[in-house]
This record gives sequence, structure tokens and C-alpha cells, in this order.
Amino acid sequence: MYLGVRKRPWGKYAAEIRNPFTKERHWLGTFNTAEEAAIAYDISSINICGIHNARTNFHYPFLSNYFQPPLFLPPPPPPPVSELDTISNLKTNVDVDDESLVIASILQSFSCSGSYSL
Repeated sequence: MYLGVRKRPWGKYAAEIRNPFTKERHWLGTFNTAEEAAIAYDISSINICGIHNARTNFHYPFLSNYFQPPLFLPPPPPPPVSELDTISNLKTNVDVDDESLVIASILQSFSCSGSYSL
């Protein structure tokens, strides 16, 4: 049988819960199945004691996972880069590369022509 549930002589199931703080009994109702009565008990137990302290008949993984903090947080995503920033970075890199290419071509032309002397 389940916590807070008892079977009536005529076949129905009664559910009640005792509040641990006030020691009062709370009538939850009469149900057709023991499982329905047990779920009513679980809901009342969670309402009275809270999700972490409640004694329940069933395991509710979606409730326990919802309230548990994640064990490990993934790193935050990189900040978004605007298209203008990307273009300006490419321009400066291209300018530097173009400048070095120009210098290299000038030096190569001098070395090939032999027109300079020391």
C-alpha cells in the first residue's frame, strides 16, 4: 500500500495526510484506485513540506532535475562580431599584407635589375 492511503471495505481508496508542523489531519478524498490516492498524497506532501523534504510514494524526476543546479556550466559563447568589425579587421590585415608585398616586389625588382650599387 501507499503512504497516506487506505482501502475502504467497499473497494474505494481513501487518502489523508497529517501536517507535521500543526499535527492536523487533512482529508484528501476518496479515489477509485490506490495510485490516484497516492498521487493526491504526494501533491499534498510537496505542498506542505516542499519538494526537497516531502515524503512521496512515487519518484518525480522532472521535479528533482528542475531544482538541481547543473554540475558544470559550459563556457559562455563568444561575443557577436559585427560585420563592420570583420571588414575593418580584414582591411587592416590586407593593408599590411599589401604593403609588405609592395616592398617585397620593389626589392625584388632592384635585385633583378642590378641598378643599385653600394
